[in-house]
Amino acid sequence: MRAILLLILAYPFLEVASLVYMADHFGGGFVLGWVIVSALIGVLMLRNQKVGALLTLGAVLRKPGEVSLYGLLWPLRFLLAGVLFLIPGFISDVLAVLLLLPLKGPSLKVPPAGGFGGGSGQAGPAGDGAIEGEYTRVDETVDPDRRIHK
Repeated sequence: MRAILLLILAYPFLEVASLVYMADHFGGGFVLGWVIVSALIGVLMLRNQKVGALLTLGAVLRKPGEVSLYGLLWPLRFLLAGVLFLIPGFISDVLAVLLLLPLKGPSLKVPPAGGFGGGSGQAGPAGDGAIEGEYTRVDETVDPDRRIHK
């Protein structure tokens, strides 16, 4: 727990130190350009992430057979990479690039097309989208003196 706390506290100092080190070796103009370009990349990634996450998730879930866990988490990884690109510094940029690498992780089994129950995929007996069931209506009786409109 202390190591995590120390990493969180040391992270801003490491980012500043990396910027100073890179400015010393490559020049201040290059570092300033790098920071501006990486921030623009982060903004563009976050701006286009809204609809892209839904489309990616829908495409992954439509694949028959097995789905990769990393494929399901891709929208979250893309969002986190965009935030990391917004943070000025080289360490955050390296972490963002690592998040964007196309990793293939363990697979998850997808239920059959009929759903979890193994049914035919139709809602009602005729497949008209109706779900059959029984209900009873329960109305509370209200005292006429307590009504707003008499």
